Amino acid sequence: MCTTVADASVFIWGKRPEGELITVPAVEAELKDIRARSLLHIYETRVESPTTIALKAARDAAEQTGDIRSLSAADLEVLAKALEYNATLATDDYALQNVALHLGLKIEPIGQPRIKKKRKYVQRCQGCGQRFEGEACPDCGTPARKKKRCMR
Repeated sequence: MCTTVADASVFIWGKRPEGELITVPAVEAELKDIRARSLLHIYETRVESPTTIALKAARDAAEQTGDIRSLSAADLEVLAKALEYNATLATDDYALQNVALHLGLKIEPIGQPRIKKKRKYVQRCQGCGQRFEGEACPDCGTPARKKKRCMR
């Protein structure tokens, strides 16, 4: 039997993936309406917190791909839990799908199409053109753009 780690979209869309279903407490807290919360129980979903080691690995991977700013704490926990079990990740979040693909995890989209290509986002200084991470260029001090450029 396959194991799937579910993002909130599974319960919001009401589309149950096959096999054993697991999610994290942060996703359970995101489910505000009674229908979505009920589906969590109807689908017999196990709710488990990720380990700190898996959470660090998920955060590191999101930083490497440049998706860290787009992911919530719940997204990182879902990614970490999928890493722990080497499970399929059920989500519609494109940033989450991108990091999962970089980590070699399988993805099951719920209501949206799956991403077509893995992407890596890098920050390039508007002033001097250097690649960098952070809020400002360490070479010339120019503030970072809100969006990162995509490097395929």
